[in-house]
Amino acid sequence: MSIVRKIKNNLFVRNCWIAFEHLKRFFCGRSQFAQCAESVVIIPPYSFGNPKNIVLGPNIGLGPNAHISALNARFICKGNCAIAENLTVHTGNHARVVGMYVTDITEANKPKGYDLDVVVEEDVWIGSNVTLLAGVTIGRGCTIAAGAVVAKSMPPYSICGGVPAKFIKFYWTIDQILEHEAKLYPDSDRYMRQHLEQIFRKYNSSI
Repeated sequence: MSIVRKIKNNLFVRNCWIAFEHLKRFFCGRSQFAQCAESVVIIPPYSFGNPKNIVLGPNIGLGPNAHISALNARFICKGNCAIAENLTVHTGNHARVVGMYVTDITEANKPKGYDLDVVVEEDVWIGSNVTLLAGVTIGRGCTIAAGAVVAKSMPPYSICGGVPAKFIKFYWTIDQILEHEAKLYPDSDRYMRQHLEQIFRKYNSSI
């Protein structure tokens, strides 16, 4: 057994490291983030792995017990989002390598392509106990049901839920979405009817 492995398996060393990591993540000021707007409200306790890869836009409410791991890829929440307790975000994935125990695979020897950004667009509601996995984008105006494990991207103004999470339905009609967007966004940022019709056809046909 290698010296490194003996150290990693030492219970005292492991417990000290875990305690240090939890303390470091708990005392996380706004200056440690890539971006954290003044209007962001974060309710402790929380755990942020590498806050330099975390972007929090304006008017975000983040409930207690959030765990966001953003070691090699970013977590981006664009703004005006309500996030309930126990959010878990993983921007990375574990790898399996022939001839290596999973416990011996580190960030240095892990194959490329396992770490991807997680993006939450504007005006999103995320229920309690939701997990967002690497590479997903949650579309503008989306609602994620409590307990969902989101492993693939979700369209705007949709409701999704389950394990793994699936598209359930659109929250509003196209006319309602256009009315909503006209009240909140400038012309250049709004969804066009044609684009929404394409999205509706794609996802309604998959139900």
